[in-house]
Amino acid sequence: MKNEIKIESSLPNEKLTEFVREYFYLQIESDDEQTVVAIDDGCYDFMFYREKYANLEFEHTNSIKIKSKAFTVHQLNPPLKYIFGNCVSYFSVKVQPWFNSFFFPTHYKKGILTLETIYGNDIKKIQSAIFKSITFQEKIEIAEEFLFEIKPEYNSNSNLAKQICLEIYDKDGMITVNELCAKFEFDRQLLNKIFKKQVNYTIKQFIIIERILSLAKFRINNPQNSLTEVALKYGYFDQAHFNYDFKRISGVTPTEFFKNLPPFFYRHKN
Repeated sequence: MKNEIKIESSLPNEKLTEFVREYFYLQIESDDEQTVVAIDDGCYDFMFYREKYANLEFEHTNSIKIKSKAFTVHQLNPPLKYIFGNCVSYFSVKVQPWFNSFFFPTHYKKGILTLETIYGNDIKKIQSAIFKSITFQEKIEIAEEFLFEIKPEYNSNSNLAKQICLEIYDKDGMITVNELCAKFEFDRQLLNKIFKKQVNYTIKQFIIIERILSLAKFRINNPQNSLTEVALKYGYFDQAHFNYDFKRISGVTPTEFFKNLPPFFYRHKN
């Protein structure tokens, strides 16, 4: 049975690190229909597909047809499952979370946001050029040329959101909203308002996302550790609380997730 998976990922160059987090390419060729599970990581993506007319399933029972080859996903609850034919070719530009709302304005309804509605027909040319290119580096160069033309500028709010994100990253999500309020000397309501406007998530949501992702990356590279041991390492002293947070982010239990590791997560293996 044919089942070939190609994965490539890269960090941006120094000029783009302030607003791009990662480039990622996934190609799957199989004899069977492909279901690709995605996990929310708090970063919005410019999502480019060669194929189209796929389906996106979410919340277990809901489904949307994907009719565009360039889109992003806004405020859909997990599990998120992309269902294609027997081939998937996917290139992603993952932006830094403090510029989520700059690149992907929040006035659109939740669901699939077709990038033409934000960037016009130029985005179709970008998608076409990306998949006409041969190498991963060529795809990155095409994306970077586009990104340089629309790159954001910092203001006081985006800079504050960045500092909050970096603090959450530094603590692997093991920090509270109150601790962040104390560190940045802000009222909780105001700090959360500023953060959500920039990132499209509440601070608490973002903390849980980073905590679970850090935990998952650690477990992937340390499979000898039991789920109980890993949960304790990341501050979960109650199994029910751990399972609840994990399902909020992935849509499945920890056991299910690690038993059927999504292809997107292969790149986190050392």
